Amino acid sequence: MINLSELFRFLAKYAARGAPSAITGGGGKTSLLYGLGAELEKHGRVLLTTTTKIFRPKPEECRGVFIGPARLCAEFLRAAPERSKLTAASGEKDGKLIGYAPEEIDALARCGAADFAVAECDGSRGRPLKFYEEWEPPVPETSAAVFAVMGAYAAGAAINDENIFRADKFRELHGAHEKAASLKTLLSYLLHAEGPLKNAPRAAKKILIINKWETLDEKRAAETEAIFPALLEKYDAVCAASARRGELYAVKEK
Repeated sequence: MINLSELFRFLAKYAARGAPSAITGGGGKTSLLYGLGAELEKHGRVLLTTTTKIFRPKPEECRGVFIGPARLCAEFLRAAPERSKLTAASGEKDGKLIGYAPEEIDALARCGAADFAVAECDGSRGRPLKFYEEWEPPVPETSAAVFAVMGAYAAGAAINDENIFRADKFRELHGAHEKAASLKTLLSYLLHAEGPLKNAPRAAKKILIINKWETLDEKRAAETEAIFPALLEKYDAVCAASARRGELYAVKEK
């Protein structure tokens, strides 16, 4: 382990002012959203939002919530304290906040109302792996950083609908005919053009967070860490982490 509570300080260096940071993948996006938001709040106003749907934040995650059009959100942000964070959405239905269109988040980041904008841009219904349909994930095109998340427990997990969103299509795309997800299958998913980096802007920094690392035993952790060099083919950094605890266990950068 490198250090406790280092995860969000490490990730914050990739979040650019005036451009969105997008979060994709599955297995810890919301913990990452609010953890990164808390770190960035030390440096300015932070907009936390989504291009899909998220649950309303708990008070310990974010006390400020704005629901309304993007134009009014910008005005609300400008009136906020210099160091603060706000979760914003266009509406709310069935207990979930409904996000903004990617181009609205581009505009909110560009207008300067917030110093940082972080958006959850994917939905996987709690699974660590998924098959992406044509319209997914809705990533703002000016995103300067894309944080792709995968739950560490995907390694060795059964290839079925409990662990993979749209499992049948995933199996076909990645040739995953084994009973449990092998490291070869995970590499295929993480590096594939139809994987969690799909729709990431070419110039964006790309960071993979393998979350819930603490759930792996020593053997599985060593096997998974052994694929980090191969992942640097597409990612600028690969982290073994626990977003819930803010712990960074290992990292490899280009």
